[in-house]
Amino acid sequence: MDLARASWTNTIGDPELIGVWTDPDFDPSVRAFYYARVLEIPTPRWTAYDAAYFKVKMADHVPMVTQERAFTSPIWYNP
Repeated sequence: MDLARASWTNTIGDPELIGVWTDPDFDPSVRAFYYARVLEIPTPRWTAYDAAYFKVKMADHVPMVTQERAFTSPIWYNP
């Protein structure tokens, strides 16, 4: 990530994730729900874009990077 220009490249992570997970504590007589959480690669925050555009230095306490998160729809199990 180049914060001075507020740019980034997608050189880390995977474009697709495929996997299988099983619940080691699964009890078929008990209700349950499952969901997956994913993290996006770090990208410049809007403050980084403003700093690059206006050519200003932000204070050290101003966050310049963000990492978005996503959650899948839950999968409900009812016995």
